[in-house]
Amino acid sequence: MMRHHAWRSLAWISPSMLLIIAVITLPAVQMVWTSLQLTDETGVSHGFAGLDNYHRLFAEPALANVLSNTVVWLLLVVGVSIVVALALAQFLNKRFFGRRLVRWALIVPWAASLVMTSTVWRYMLEGGNGIINRFLMDLGVISAPIGWYQDPRYAFWSVIGVGIVVTIPFTTYVLLAGLQAIDPQMYEAGKMDGAGPWKAYRYITLPLLRPALVIATILVTIYVFNSFPVIWVITGSNPGNFSDTTITWAYKIAFQEQLNTGEGAALSVLNVLILIVVIMLYLRAVNGDRERQSWLGRTWAVLTDRLSERWGRKSVAGPVSVVASDRVRRRVWPRLRPVVLPLAGLLVAAFFLAPYAVMFLSSFKDGTELYAVPATYLPQNWEWSNWVDVWEVLPLTMLLRNSLIIAVASTALVLLIAVPAAYYTARNRFTGRTTFMNLVLITQVLAPVALVVGLFQEVVYVDGVNQYWAIVVVNAAFNLAFVTWIMNGQFAGVDRAIEEAAMLEGLGPVRRMLRIMLPVVRPGLVTALVFTFIQVWNEFVISLTVFNDPTNDRVTLPVGIQQLVGLNQTNYQYLFVASLIATVPVVMLFIAIERHLVGGLTAGSVK
Repeated sequence: MMRHHAWRSLAWISPSMLLIIAVITLPAVQMVWTSLQLTDETGVSHGFAGLDNYHRLFAEPALANVLSNTVVWLLLVVGVSIVVALALAQFLNKRFFGRRLVRWALIVPWAASLVMTSTVWRYMLEGGNGIINRFLMDLGVISAPIGWYQDPRYAFWSVIGVGIVVTIPFTTYVLLAGLQAIDPQMYEAGKMDGAGPWKAYRYITLPLLRPALVIATILVTIYVFNSFPVIWVITGSNPGNFSDTTITWAYKIAFQEQLNTGEGAALSVLNVLILIVVIMLYLRAVNGDRERQSWLGRTWAVLTDRLSERWGRKSVAGPVSVVASDRVRRRVWPRLRPVVLPLAGLLVAAFFLAPYAVMFLSSFKDGTELYAVPATYLPQNWEWSNWVDVWEVLPLTMLLRNSLIIAVASTALVLLIAVPAAYYTARNRFTGRTTFMNLVLITQVLAPVALVVGLFQEVVYVDGVNQYWAIVVVNAAFNLAFVTWIMNGQFAGVDRAIEEAAMLEGLGPVRRMLRIMLPVVRPGLVTALVFTFIQVWNEFVISLTVFNDPTNDRVTLPVGIQQLVGLNQTNYQYLFVASLIATVPVVMLFIAIERHLVGGLTAGSVK
């Protein structure tokens, strides 16, 4: 009986295991092996090199600067994003007129492709004709244009700024999910005890938000460390390494500048080792009681307690002043609140939508006006023909077709494999279940860019370069984790009595899943489907590496747009038209699943 149960569990989860091993584990092993090989410019091995690639890597003059950039990039982007997102989540958790629209505005930078978002930021940061220079000069902040991404003095700080802006939405939604999970009765009890806003935040919000905050910090750290398109699109064409992190530099070493896959693999191995440390923190935070098992959670608790005590002492000037300020707040704030909160929401929405407003308006400019100095805010002559001409100027039909085929096929494969595995692991206890779920969790934090050298070599070995089937399988493997986790949480939340009734009617596990369980968890299934489709639709690194053959029409939309950026005179108006055509439907899909998506992001981690 036990053996039969073991074989049954293997049948349900083996496709997921095979996909993970074939597409993630084997490339990781291959990457380690390549780092010990002597390779030529074509990637062919010429024998065992031992640690020579590592010695060569550590002797690189640019290494110190790249490592420094990576540390600064992580600290600033993660730190600022967490602080700002904490305030934004608290703000969006309040009720005010227009809140839903503000939340939708925050979705746009998250749902839109990072390649397309980075493209419009690159245009805005142009030295002579950038909107940012024009705006700052009109305000009198600067007297002459600045080459924000061309000048080595400003380039790295510019991409850090963009990195923060595109990271805040995801971080805000994770923290917002944590805030919404707090029982409102806790605040009612605090009010009855005389707790004001600050005490309620200190003694109720912060302690209950700690688990979500720990998870958000780790997830954002992984996301930012693996970030590739922002730096690559904005400064990737610049000479030198003054804005590179270890992720972008590893790609340059292996595929662009040195064409040394051995040394590139060595740096990628170091990147994976860093990620393993982060994974260990993630697993400690996910499994068990965070306050006891996660040192990050304990550190956060001590830090917030000390800060709150210090701020609390500073804010107390005596009983009279506290009572007076409380009276003012109770009298004045109810009158100001209906005006202040919607106005603040409008400013937040305008800030995050500004790049896409620039994209929209610039899509109606001609080539001359795009490069006019000084830049213009609104088109002088609205070129409506850009939206028609784009289909002839760019191979847009081919790009859209390729992206659609890959996204649909990858999404179908992910659902076909992940849903049965999620169902069986949620409804059954069996030997190896914890190991399988931890393996899935590990793949959730390993991005393709961290294994790109090994992935490329494996795809070459199986003759899959520029083949649809290869990129579909790779995309499916790296999206398997999210679908498994969100659907596992959905299936686990279904009352067992429903399934037991189906068992009494003689339904087997497959029919129970298809006829009983899937209709019940349909919202989660739709969320998984849409999210996976969007992730594959916006994917960049895999396509850039293994599906990049313009002569045979094998290019996806993000790669096609990126390759047209940085030429002597980029036709931004057509790129923006193409970006809007690709972005608007995706954003609408994201908005449609927004309520379910927040819970899905934390279903496997906060529970």
